[in-house]
Amino acid sequence: MTYATNADYLLDSGQNVSLFMDVELTDEEKEKQKSNSGERAYNTINDYLNGKTVIPARHIRIVKQIEIDFVLADVMTGAYTMETSNVSDWIEKYSSRAKEALTNIRYKASAEDVVANAENTGNGTIGAIVTNDMFTQTEQWILTCVSSTQFSIFGSVTGYLQNITIGTQYPEADWTGQVGDYNFNSQAYPRFEQYPISFKIENGSTVFVANDKFTFKTYQASFLINTSGRLERG
Repeated sequence: MTYATNADYLLDSGQNVSLFMDVELTDEEKEKQKSNSGERAYNTINDYLNGKTVIPARHIRIVKQIEIDFVLADVMTGAYTMETSNVSDWIEKYSSRAKEALTNIRYKASAEDVVANAENTGNGTIGAIVTNDMFTQTEQWILTCVSSTQFSIFGSVTGYLQNITIGTQYPEADWTGQVGDYNFNSQAYPRFEQYPISFKIENGSTVFVANDKFTFKTYQASFLINTSGRLERG
């Protein structure tokens, strides 16, 4: 699995790198070599981003071009056959460009897929976890059923948030402070738009029972920095 396909491995000139590979190779062998280079590039990208964002990082569009540049440099290093004086320049160009783009990559906050505890009784589901570029941090979240209508929410960095009511989007975008609304934590997240995550839990054919659990991990945006307890854009 890679971010790009063999057909995407084009030089800046628009030519496919296959044109510059050893003429004695069959088309199948050329495709195999490109696939191998693609796999190495894919692993290099993921190794760098591991622990920083969701892997594989398909939500970051530039990773495809980074992989392409790594592949071009890798393939041309050992497969160029024509007498061209600037071959080494080409290899350095694509390699350096890929490395620079990777180390300077910027990405939004993200969340891994939610995992249901294998011992859950309820078979309901959790919708997509919506993250917040300014307030989502890198942490592990645990959602635990505490009653027939609510789950507790705990983040390994954030701590406990107010319980979520099953069947209701969390937190409420139209919060008014009236009876029945979530009791917002005025110190940590006084406004809806400041909450680190938003999601909804729905019951299934079998309702949730106490201690049913879900877990997932969130990752902060690359431009989120914490200065003396104050979050700012970096």
